[in-house]
Amino acid sequence: MKTIKIIIITIGFLFILTIISEAQNKFHVILDYHHNVGLSEKYWGQTLKRKEYQMYGNSLHLTALYDITHKMSAGIGIGADRYEEPGYNTFPLYGTFQYHPMSSIPNGYVFTDLGYGIFKSDNVTPGWMWNAGIGYVKMFRKHFGLNFQLGYNLKEFGNIPSFYVNLKDGELNYAGKKSSIRHSLSIGVGLVF
Repeated sequence: MKTIKIIIITIGFLFILTIISEAQNKFHVILDYHHNVGLSEKYWGQTLKRKEYQMYGNSLHLTALYDITHKMSAGIGIGADRYEEPGYNTFPLYGTFQYHPMSSIPNGYVFTDLGYGIFKSDNVTPGWMWNAGIGYVKMFRKHFGLNFQLGYNLKEFGNIPSFYVNLKDGELNYAGKKSSIRHSLSIGVGLVF
């Protein structure tokens, strides 16, 4: 009786290990760096253009990705983003989806990310984030490779303290908190684990 229990427990343990092993083949962690080239930004009824402001940004994103099928992957991630001209910090929490549409280029994919800046303080702005683009993964081992992305980045910066100058007396007056929306071209490279 004791031998049968050991055999059943061993078979059950091997079955669980097989499931875990299969899940590990489908689970990846990606650490990406992105450089965002700002194209324009809309703030308080004005459009800031790249000709006038050298808008750019740098992002570091950590993403947990699960392969749903051979062609589809989904996951969640968190980022640390810094945008310049004007300067903003944001920490987005986002969901991501990747689809490999062409069997002739199995490592190529299209992607989209949708998230929101979760922290808010004097130096950190909340707001929506959306990315869309194309990517390519080159795996060197089962859990080590490089990830390349080219895409579009749409970012809202919320709760920006805004001021205006009263032309009669020259005083600086508080106008409340405003939001801006920036459009950028995003170029990224990362490590896949």
